[in-house]
Amino acid sequence: MDFFSKQKLGAHQCGRNANRLVAQGYYEEAISCHGEAADLLKEALLLTHNEQVKLSLELQRARHVQQQRLIKDTWKRVKIARKPSISSTKDTSIPPAPSNAASKLTSSQSAPQCISQAPLRWSKAAKDDRTRLEEQSTAIADLRKVVAVLLLENEKLLEENESLKVENARLKRDPYADQQSPHLTPLLNPAEATQGPPPLDLPLLHLPPDLQEEIRLLWERE
Repeated sequence: MDFFSKQKLGAHQCGRNANRLVAQGYYEEAISCHGEAADLLKEALLLTHNEQVKLSLELQRARHVQQQRLIKDTWKRVKIARKPSISSTKDTSIPPAPSNAASKLTSSQSAPQCISQAPLRWSKAAKDDRTRLEEQSTAIADLRKVVAVLLLENEKLLEENESLKVENARLKRDPYADQQSPHLTPLLNPAEATQGPPPLDLPLLHLPPDLQEEIRLLWERE
């Protein structure tokens, strides 16, 4: 496997590891994996001169950068959602010995907090699902762009191939068509047309020597 293929494969593996880490809640490590994938694709861009391959690599790299931003936003929301639970544990870490009435009041006050934690977990799961859907939608949109570019390029290549086939067939039918074209025959200048026959000091082809000599003598008499 060449270095270019290794860079692409490494970026793909980093992306898969990042998705697994996000599902497990390791956001910082997932951000690092996407950053490593973007760096590998950036190095791969320097190793190719194919415009289609460059476009595909740039789209993949942009997707990893976008995933970094989405994971950072998700990580911030998770931190904010965890803050109330941390403060409540600090307040109830060393509770005083309550009386019966105080214990009833404490239990009645703590009940809404327990109930309120359930929506937090539900909202976190809903946000994670929404984030995954956004990531999938972005990936699908990027792939559709790549497919559209490839289809357009394929149509251009097919048209060029058809024109080459037509030209090849024409040349096979008449390989000297371009040389025999009337557009390529040189035209005489008006000055050359008015001048008479060419001088006879040039050798006359396809004539015997004695006939050439007689023509030369007749020309000199005139």
